[in-house]
Amino acid sequence: MIVTREGVPSLPYSVEEIYGIRNAGKYGTLKQTYNEFYQLYGLEENQKAINPTVVVTEDSNSGYQFFKAICDKNQIACICAGGKSNIFATMVNQDADKQQGTILIIADGAAFGAEMEKIMHFMKTHERIALYLPESFEWLILKSGIIEDGEISEILAAPGNYVDSREYFSWERFFTAVLVRKADHTYLKYTKKILNTAYLTEKLRSKILKTIQQVIFEKETTGQ
Repeated sequence: MIVTREGVPSLPYSVEEIYGIRNAGKYGTLKQTYNEFYQLYGLEENQKAINPTVVVTEDSNSGYQFFKAICDKNQIACICAGGKSNIFATMVNQDADKQQGTILIIADGAAFGAEMEKIMHFMKTHERIALYLPESFEWLILKSGIIEDGEISEILAAPGNYVDSREYFSWERFFTAVLVRKADHTYLKYTKKILNTAYLTEKLRSKILKTIQQVIFEKETTGQ
């Protein structure tokens, strides 16, 4: 546990593992600051379906390649921020263009904790921003169920029971390792740098996108 008023950008800690200390009588208690991976406009009550006109991804590898292909197919601009520390500046630059509609930010929630305070502060006064924070792109693939494996469901339900911090610096690296291992020697073989085109086939693409609730990339995800 680290107690500090400031973020710690050198550590890849989860959005869901940030707590505030609240006074309650004689003893203080911990209150979770961010308890949802999915934030729209910074307010839980405004979680409604959106059609993004711009997508900004933290990922510059397979995750970006996946969303870039989806966006190109649906005439949506897709921008790679090139790392979590660049998300804020990229978001501000895109928001400055008032001709654009909703900007969707996609980043790895498992390691995005240090960036949350300034981004959430910005979102309070900029309603064109939507933020989606899955654990990682690899987590999305595992969550989609395209790889049928009973152990995957168990890992996703309680990853803390499986991840060893001595081996994995972040949960994002852990989920990547799980996906690589489970998809090895199959047509879904996964590498971080270059996306296997099998993941872009209509059936698999649709399953992966359906794990992103309330974000509409293409008609097939809405049941139309």
